[in-house]
Amino acid sequence: MDINSLTQSLEAYLENETGVECHVIDLEEVNLGWETELFTFRSNGRGEQRNLVLRVFSGDQADEKVVKEYNLMRKLGEVGYPVPSVYHLDASAEVIGKPFIIMERVIGETLEASYHKGSKEEMEEEITRLIRLLVDLHKLDISQFSKLPNLSIITIENLVGKFDVISKAHAPWLSPVIDWLRKNKPMTSDNYALCHNDYHGLNVILDKDDNPYVIDWGAAGICDPRFDLAWTILLYTTFSDPLFRAPIIKIYNQLDGKTDYLEYFEVLAATRRITDLVSVTSGGSEHGLKPEALEMMRNSRTHYIKVHDFLTERTGYRLKEFDELLESY
Repeated sequence: MDINSLTQSLEAYLENETGVECHVIDLEEVNLGWETELFTFRSNGRGEQRNLVLRVFSGDQADEKVVKEYNLMRKLGEVGYPVPSVYHLDASAEVIGKPFIIMERVIGETLEASYHKGSKEEMEEEITRLIRLLVDLHKLDISQFSKLPNLSIITIENLVGKFDVISKAHAPWLSPVIDWLRKNKPMTSDNYALCHNDYHGLNVILDKDDNPYVIDWGAAGICDPRFDLAWTILLYTTFSDPLFRAPIIKIYNQLDGKTDYLEYFEVLAATRRITDLVSVTSGGSEHGLKPEALEMMRNSRTHYIKVHDFLTERTGYRLKEFDELLESY
């Protein structure tokens, strides 16, 4: 997006929304995630200045995604869960060409950065804080969120069915894993909670007073909390070190989280990661991924190799075609 025209559009929008002349200052793009475009800026109106974030959504169903995230963050704030305040929602795509949210910008470092700076003991304390926030999320009363717009209930059957559709359309070599997931589905009653579904230390910001705020709720849904935990484990063991797995599970259990059948959910998480890559190589913009997402994935090739190793350890399957896909990068 052109910064100058975006600045002008935002000023006109904010003036219309607030009834006050507004100036947008220092608008800058922050290229972080694979899906949304992110901009930071300051807004000056009536002599008051606020630090804000513009979060822009793309792809199919972007209007539904932006409505979901805005309303979910508002509700989370109302029930006392630590998230940035959300101020404005435009789902029409008429203001800047795409739907967006404007929210509070928390000035500070990520929780991820904080626990890489200290001693081993300090790192353990910060990981405990990270996992406590996840357990607190999973313990929220889901009845408070069940009527929010576009917040889906995600069952194991939903996930496996989605993976199967992608497999049949673009990656038939994934069928052994799909069959494994159906054959090994835990024979337990469904356990639902509000889940973030992309939870890690880079999505927790600490303000100047060391208060945490959880961000990036685009993947959130009501599902089995073990899937949420398994995704976090997958990210830490494949982007950082497999040694993270044991303490994450230990802390989650100590804080009264449930981890039975966790390896099954880890296979679900690994399959989700692989189908992410398959989706973007077959037309990622339709899936709400940014045009540059493929290049970002190429830069994560080592991560994907580790995801494949992670999957092989739990299922016994080595997907030759996936290795070839990674080699083609």
